[in-house]
Amino acid sequence: MKTLSLLIVLGAQLPLVTGIFMVTAPRTSYIASYGNNITMECQFPVESNFNANQIKVYWHYVLDDGTSRLVYQLMNGKPVLEAQPQEYRERAFLLLDELRRGRAVLEINQVRVSDAGTYRCLIDLNGVDYKETALEVRASYKHIETIKTKEKKETEFVCQSVGYPLAEVIWYYANGSDINETANTTHFTGTDGLYNIRSVLRIKAETNDAYLCMFWNKETNMNTSAILHIKEVEKTDENYDKFPSMKRSYLIAAIVVPVTILLGFIMIVSCILKSKQSEQGIKRISDTSSLI
Repeated sequence: MKTLSLLIVLGAQLPLVTGIFMVTAPRTSYIASYGNNITMECQFPVESNFNANQIKVYWHYVLDDGTSRLVYQLMNGKPVLEAQPQEYRERAFLLLDELRRGRAVLEINQVRVSDAGTYRCLIDLNGVDYKETALEVRASYKHIETIKTKEKKETEFVCQSVGYPLAEVIWYYANGSDINETANTTHFTGTDGLYNIRSVLRIKAETNDAYLCMFWNKETNMNTSAILHIKEVEKTDENYDKFPSMKRSYLIAAIVVPVTILLGFIMIVSCILKSKQSEQGIKRISDTSSLI
């Protein structure tokens, strides 16, 4: 670390003194999409007799307190992979073929939220110099999940999505006019660093009304939206109503069937009794006729 600090100090002074060796940064900042790949570079002068075995390249991530963390190191033309932190292994590479063109190109694969920040590129070749560049990471709230629940007096609309940086959720009528009711919006940060946002709006919705939830990112000035229709809520409720209807049908059947069986049993017993009474009446008449 002391050696590196000395190199940085020398790199800051040498271009001013000799004017021979100077590192430049073609861009001061880069923007990467979460999960994609990104390349950043610094440039340096090369001579016709350039020998890659003589160059040293250091890419560092600059922390908030001014210290740095190694991302990639090339010593005398050879990668020093054992010094590379675990979080960058098999993700951060230097494009070695570009060195002959005077370009130290760092490629980071599968960009994470934690990759956002300032990077320092230091070159040691016939002199020492460095430049810094910034990386911004974005994750669009493009996949919005919607949930609609209709109650007796109100309808609950829910919009939830995942992205980065933190976005604000704004509700409108589908025609663009504002909604006076205040939505309840909450968020938490996942293990991947992305924001999980959930916004709930409860409103007295009318049939055929449509509502829009918009995820607006102030930092990037980008937005995504989803439309929720009250018609869909009513259709969904009809599907849920099938279950109470089936229960009512089973209840009616459970009452009617036993009653029907009981009435049938009573009728059979009544018929048997009447039949016996008729036989007894006929027997009495026969006995009377015999006496006469």
